[in-house]
Amino acid sequence: MKNTVSALTLRLLAAFPLLLAFELASAADIAARQTAINTMISESSQTVENTTNHIHELRNEANNLSKPDASKEDLEAALTKIRLALTVVESSEFERLASTASRYKGQRFNLTMDAALLELRLGHKEAFFNLLESSQTWVLLPSLKAYLNSPAFDAVKDEPRFKAYLKLSDLPARMGKASLLATPYKDNLSSAEKVAGLSMFWSEVKRSFVNFHNVPELDWDKVYLEYLDKVMQTRSTREYYQVMTQLAPLLQDGHTNIYVPDELQDLFYSRPALATALVGKSVLVTKVLNQQLAQKIQRGDEIISIDGQAVHEYANTRVAPYASSSTPQDKVVRTYSYELLMGEKSKSIRLGLRDATGKERIEIVARGQERNVAGEPAFDFKMLPGDIAYLALDHFESDAGVKKLESLMPTIMKAKGLILDVRANGGGSSVHGAAILSFLSKKPVPYARSTERQESNVMRTQGDLILLDTLRAGVAKPYSKERKEVYAGPVVVLAGAKTFSAAEDFLMSFVTMQRGTVIGSATAGSTGMPMSFKLPGGGSARICVKHDSFPDGREFVGKGILPDMEIVPTVADIRAGRDVVLDKAVAVLGK
Repeated sequence: MKNTVSALTLRLLAAFPLLLAFELASAADIAARQTAINTMISESSQTVENTTNHIHELRNEANNLSKPDASKEDLEAALTKIRLALTVVESSEFERLASTASRYKGQRFNLTMDAALLELRLGHKEAFFNLLESSQTWVLLPSLKAYLNSPAFDAVKDEPRFKAYLKLSDLPARMGKASLLATPYKDNLSSAEKVAGLSMFWSEVKRSFVNFHNVPELDWDKVYLEYLDKVMQTRSTREYYQVMTQLAPLLQDGHTNIYVPDELQDLFYSRPALATALVGKSVLVTKVLNQQLAQKIQRGDEIISIDGQAVHEYANTRVAPYASSSTPQDKVVRTYSYELLMGEKSKSIRLGLRDATGKERIEIVARGQERNVAGEPAFDFKMLPGDIAYLALDHFESDAGVKKLESLMPTIMKAKGLILDVRANGGGSSVHGAAILSFLSKKPVPYARSTERQESNVMRTQGDLILLDTLRAGVAKPYSKERKEVYAGPVVVLAGAKTFSAAEDFLMSFVTMQRGTVIGSATAGSTGMPMSFKLPGGGSARICVKHDSFPDGREFVGKGILPDMEIVPTVADIRAGRDVVLDKAVAVLGK
């Protein structure tokens, strides 16, 4: 095949008139071509997006030319197209205007690998190695190792330069995961392991934690020095993690946590078969989940003491310091609902209770009891008075909610109103939430604006500059999927302080779309992407490295998403079994 001018190249000519000269004559004036590229790309960020599309087309054309049975002429033509695309991507103006550094480097890296493989197939080993090695100064991918071990590289697999590059692909895993620090469990870690675990968490937070702006008064270096002394004084792994689990909550972020080893789970995380909540100023039993326990404790009983200590004093001194949370309402949920009665499985709890009549008593309750009282079915659906459909979206950990909604669409389409309940939804994947919303509107579903820390060590030497840079062009491409049936009727979403993470992303999209009304209370105010890693002795940690906000920049992390109508149950509501939030939604839709 001759090196002819393709239709795509003619289209590129409109945006980059001098690039064609590269395809036809390699001796063209590089400086003039670069000037033309800079001028054209600088016109607008839209030009970058258009250019990116052209680059993808060029790459596709090259792939079509370089099939396994391609001739030498086809391979040379493919290489020319990849070089053309690289010329654009490597231009300083394109790099400056490209939406994110990772996106730019991804394009450049893919094209560099394409060019290297084509050089190798053409028998140009030196050119292959030069391209391969050029990438190591700006990107290293652990996943590249599997690709380079494919048969396509058999011709160079024994070459020293190739082996050296393969070794580099292990570097990110060693640096990022610190696998040597993930030592196995033992009853008492060494002093070195204890300090290493603390140092690893502290340094990863200092380097990657994205929400320091929510704790501006926190002196993280001072915290490190204080905790060095604390961990060194511990006499067992249990004591060590008792100290370490108080470290993450200082960052006031629900997606930043330290977890104890599996061997210590029963000592830290066991609970009785009770659900509790702070209602007003009272701590109430909201559910009894064990039949035997239900004979002595009832819903609505007030907890006034735990192990002889006043309940609020107990919560503030023995629970709250270990609860990672992003907002006051998130802190309340974790302190009084999720973690209030957690502890050692072998130790029963002495609860001081007060019933609805004011009579007080003591009950001894075991942790780790069987939960043998049936609760609501998963993704509960029911038709309420007034032809109002109700669906509880329990979680977004899988597409189970999406499938349930899709199966119910023939029924929901006939409803006069729809209630979606995410009050107990602790999150999962934002994609599943967006998929739910695609059944409620023909418009694309907007995602959050996402940022991460982008720091330059050179800039840090001039003043410790920290930048929050955008991901995926700031706002990810909206979720869009055509559905056979789209419900156009009125919708109410029920939300509260247990609405967390991807469930908040769902609510953020719902609010942005102005698709309906939110009833309940403020959400947890915690979403983002956590980076997880292992700690010595079998423990683990995660750190929030991505910050989300509304597409227009409005913040909800550290604040929560406020409802349109705030409805909060009272002690009397809990004792009577009334769901006043749901009742309000039915009333609103019934108007």
